[in-house]
Amino acid sequence: MKRLFSSKLWIAFVILAIFISGQLLGAFAIKHYFIQSKIEELQPPLTLIGEEVAKGDKISRTDDFLVKAFDVHGKEMGVYSDEKVPTSDDAKVNKKLASYLPKIISGKMAVEIHEVPGYSKRAIIIGQPIVQDGKVTGGIFLLKEARAYQAALDGFYLVFFVTLAIGTIIILAFLTVFIKEKNELEQMRKDYVANISHELKTPLSSIKALTETLADHVVTDPQKIDQYYSIILRESARLEKLIADLLELSRLQHKKVAFDKSVVDTKEVIKEAAEPFVILADELDLHFQITERAKNLPETYSNKDRIVQVLTILLDNAFKFTPEQGKVVIDAKTTGRKAEILVSDNGQGISNDILPHIFGRFNKEDLSHTSSGSGLGLSIAYEIMEQLGEKIKVESKGESGTTFIITLRRASY
Repeated sequence: MKRLFSSKLWIAFVILAIFISGQLLGAFAIKHYFIQSKIEELQPPLTLIGEEVAKGDKISRTDDFLVKAFDVHGKEMGVYSDEKVPTSDDAKVNKKLASYLPKIISGKMAVEIHEVPGYSKRAIIIGQPIVQDGKVTGGIFLLKEARAYQAALDGFYLVFFVTLAIGTIIILAFLTVFIKEKNELEQMRKDYVANISHELKTPLSSIKALTETLADHVVTDPQKIDQYYSIILRESARLEKLIADLLELSRLQHKKVAFDKSVVDTKEVIKEAAEPFVILADELDLHFQITERAKNLPETYSNKDRIVQVLTILLDNAFKFTPEQGKVVIDAKTTGRKAEILVSDNGQGISNDILPHIFGRFNKEDLSHTSSGSGLGLSIAYEIMEQLGEKIKVESKGESGTTFIITLRRASY
């Protein structure tokens, strides 16, 4: 049973059950409404005929329906003025109607849609008592071929089957996509656990090994000891940064952080975010440029601190993957109600297979462990922009560098 549910086969069984139930209910509804309409149509003439037969009168034969009458002993009574010689078909019809006679004689009415051998494969049968002087003297039946009912039933089955088939195909398509996405999410969860375990283990292992070495007094060289302390401090900071980023990302993804928006001086935001990197560019021998368009961006409506945070992440990422004497540029442009800030570099670029997952946690570019980042920066930037109601996207053409673009709503337009 557990395997059945885990494989989602139960959904197929549910669809099948719906299909069968729908057919049964639909067929029942059609039969019910058809019978009701035929009762309203045929009972009045049947009552009149019954009254005439009770008085011993005869009626004229018609092709619209067939009338049969029986006394309380089951003997057929003459109804038509032009009686025919009984045939084998009449015997079959009489045998069928005789099964309803006890019910009719008891004073009840019989209405059925059934096969009547010798008359029709599908006929409606209406029967009621013959009453004379307040006493039931027999039963009278009116039979009429139910061609309309059969046509309605056939049409229902056709329409129902076609619509259900289309619906089933659509449901199965959605189910396939759902299962695929669920499996991908499960794989992402496993990768996330594996990655975070690895990321936490790496600095901890270094700290543990170096601390044990120092505790055992194996190293006596003061310079070497200072170097070990420096590594421990750096790894501790890395660990702290990783945990802080994890908590930040968790808060963002659970939407527990409310961002207040106001009119933002975008030029000042860019200047504030870029300031630390101006010094860093000299240290790393990089050419860092802020274009005139970026320096003259109009005011936007957003959250200043969060935009500074996102730009810091993007600049940190650009500086991280740009080689010496490379170039990092902050550019901008305005399109209608939106302003865009572009952070570009001419570094190694992002491969096409990584590009769709670049905003995922611990993307492969960071899993190379060639950088000191936590691997969560772009995920945090993505969540911040999502919660600000803005967009972040990336463009990269192989070896020709990468450009990250964020959008901001202009304060006035």
